[in-house]
Amino acid sequence: MEDFGIIIACCYQDYLFAKGCCASIKHFLGDVPIGLIVDGTFSLSSLEKEYGVRVLNHDTVTNEFLRKRSFGWGKTKMIAFWESPWKHFLVLDADTNVWGNVLRHKNFNDFDVIIDRPCYGHSDEFVSEFFFEVSEIEKHFPDFNWKAHQNDYFCTGTFFGTRDIFSLDEYSKILDFTEKNPGIFKYGEMGFLNFMLFRAADEGRIRLGQANMQLIVPDFEQEELKKRFPVKETGPVVQDDEAIVIHWCGPKPMLSTSKAYSDPMSFCRRQFIQRERGYTGATADFWLKVEDYLSLLNVYKNKAVRRLSKYSKKLIFSK
Repeated sequence: MEDFGIIIACCYQDYLFAKGCCASIKHFLGDVPIGLIVDGTFSLSSLEKEYGVRVLNHDTVTNEFLRKRSFGWGKTKMIAFWESPWKHFLVLDADTNVWGNVLRHKNFNDFDVIIDRPCYGHSDEFVSEFFFEVSEIEKHFPDFNWKAHQNDYFCTGTFFGTRDIFSLDEYSKILDFTEKNPGIFKYGEMGFLNFMLFRAADEGRIRLGQANMQLIVPDFEQEELKKRFPVKETGPVVQDDEAIVIHWCGPKPMLSTSKAYSDPMSFCRRQFIQRERGYTGATADFWLKVEDYLSLLNVYKNKAVRRLSKYSKKLIFSK
């Protein structure tokens, strides 16, 4: 059996989407093994029971350094590079859905990592906003030719990877750098993982490939998405043999949202709650909306805690 599985990174507030993501994997890819790297302590028994998922969390990650320094937004998924249950893996953010046979992009005979190929070019300003401050990269890492890869930097919500291609020492130095120099690398791991991958490829340490395998939902109009990813009563309708990961990295695909086209995720969430509890129709939708509400409540609670913490620090330093 091939040493491969799919790993989803999640926390409590996006666990509702992780269940939909798992359901999409089962719908399109069958019995491929699934693992979750989880930031936080909450029950995942329903996914473990229904889909046999393997769970990595603060209690089961074996490396002390990773336990202490690689949980939290922008770091949790990095654990896969050292403690993935499988040598080869596909990493997905929780707010994604598989659509079609995305495993056809998997080519570990030729590559160690396969990343998305962006569908548009990146200006210098775009790179600085979403990946890293280019002037600071030139200053601190003069040997890295960031401009050679300007149009290849990708959203790290989807990628195929291989375990142990990076040393923990390299990762530790990156985390030390980000802590001492906040704001240079952007959006969690997105900036520094792109940097690590392309630097390693330039130095001949890894074989890096690209494929058109991720769709960023905010980049498209809802009407276009409805036509491209239709969901009928019988389920998703794949057109033109499409194989891609849909990524809601902007407005989240809540059941009753008008801010994002959410039908693929809503279908998969309904699939899971039917399998888990036997709920269908209005009953299923009621409980899924309760999940939406609890998730939003948690988001607002976390924002309030962060604001209170900043206010408290200002009071302390003003004394």
